[in-house]
Amino acid sequence: MECKIDDLPDVLLEYILSLIPPYKDLQECKLVSKRWFHATKNVLQRNRAHFHKSVAYGSLLWCSWPSKHWMPTIGKRHSHSACTYENFMYVFGGCTATCTTFNDLWRLDLATRTWVRLITMGSYPSPKACATMLYYKKGFILFGGWSLPSPYSLHQQSKLFNELHVYSVESNKWIAVDTLEKPPPTAAHSASIHKNYMIVFGGIMGSIFFDRSNDVWCLNLDSYSWHKQATSNLKPEPRYGQSQIELGDNHLLVLGGCAGPNVAMNDAWLLKMEGTSWTWKKVNMHNTKWAPARIWYHQACKVGNYVIVLSINKCQKKPNDVNISLRNVTGQRTTPLQTCDPAPLQERQGNVSHTDREVNVNGRHGSFSRASMQNAHSSSHAPSFTKSLTLCNDNVLSMAAFRDEPVRSGSNSNRQRQLESLRRMEERIRNRRTQSKTVKKTGNTLSIFVLDITNVLHDECTASWIPLKHNNQSGPDERILYSLVPGRGELIVFGGIRKEQTFLQSHPVMDESEVYNDLHFINPPRYVI
Repeated sequence: MECKIDDLPDVLLEYILSLIPPYKDLQECKLVSKRWFHATKNVLQRNRAHFHKSVAYGSLLWCSWPSKHWMPTIGKRHSHSACTYENFMYVFGGCTATCTTFNDLWRLDLATRTWVRLITMGSYPSPKACATMLYYKKGFILFGGWSLPSPYSLHQQSKLFNELHVYSVESNKWIAVDTLEKPPPTAAHSASIHKNYMIVFGGIMGSIFFDRSNDVWCLNLDSYSWHKQATSNLKPEPRYGQSQIELGDNHLLVLGGCAGPNVAMNDAWLLKMEGTSWTWKKVNMHNTKWAPARIWYHQACKVGNYVIVLSINKCQKKPNDVNISLRNVTGQRTTPLQTCDPAPLQERQGNVSHTDREVNVNGRHGSFSRASMQNAHSSSHAPSFTKSLTLCNDNVLSMAAFRDEPVRSGSNSNRQRQLESLRRMEERIRNRRTQSKTVKKTGNTLSIFVLDITNVLHDECTASWIPLKHNNQSGPDERILYSLVPGRGELIVFGGIRKEQTFLQSHPVMDESEVYNDLHFINPPRYVI
């Protein structure tokens, strides 16, 4: 007997539809017929309810997406901006381990898990990191951030931005918005959309790094006008690297952050946005034994009445703190975006991971090769080398500094002796590394933490951490400065940076930073109708 799909009972049709990724293909199933429309709608509602229920019970699973080398892949980065719209996740900017910043825009198809770099039009934003990008009316609002002028610059200045750009999804165009009054240059701040306003809180502001802020700035998204909002005397401590959660039109929640070197904040504050002066209220946190070890540069994501935070368990060893080493406006080295550890991420010029040496201003990759070094050696001026020689991770010796001097008698023979000495030194170090075993210190992994904010808007203003549901699945390597955004029935984790210590013959050699471009998804257990 011939049987068609329309002959199946509703329960079987809905089960088949539940196997389709909840993005474009499943949405198009609504167009088949009225029956399919109602069946698809039921599947989407049940999937959403199942996801929220799994979050409430803390029973979520990690899923890694394997990379395919033959397909376009976004470069490794951290401190980027990300948000979702319809069937896609968009990623802007960020930087490498050497603080080389990007201003490219990438789009991830959440149905096929494929990347596409968008060739946009209009006024490009400056290459930068630690900016905020939020979705509003078929577009993205990009504000703030920081950058270095170029990698390995000894005397050039770091820069904070108060640029405001709007990206239109439909026209694929950036528009620079210039306003009369605007906040000071800001980075590592937090922002959220409420009605037709973007609310910006905290961050590093002004022309002097470490000038932390607890100010609230409001941007009218209809007129693109800024104003600084008056708030109550009781307010959060100035901080950066915090998360900001939108709770309806009139409330927002600020979670965690960093108030300075070795000053991690695990508190939460509620802002009531009513009247001429808005009111801050500290949230009473319960079940703190189930809280993450630290909540700084760990982006939080709201799912229903719960907030998801990724961090390491308190039972794991102390996290490897990471610092973003920049230079202040005076040209002196400093760490404005410290994540609570005074030791800089890259203190020496040669201590650079081989995967992150590229110069990338707008998505183009490149690195100094051995051939280019030899061309530099054979130039019309003879370089005078300093005593500082550093070993890169690809076993190629690079000059930490050099200066050009006029050609003198016998300079060619001197240069040949220097190059021969350099070659022998390189060969000795390469042989030593080949004979010795290099071991990387085993790191921690990210775990899922859930904060119940059901009662945060009540008079008692409380929030409670939910006990973890441990499972055999292990999350990705410990990292910070990644992005965590909601999809349809899932959460998407991308990028980030971590610090590792390399050992040679059981002796610590150097601290390396590793930057990621891997994708991880947080899903509920399979729902069966």
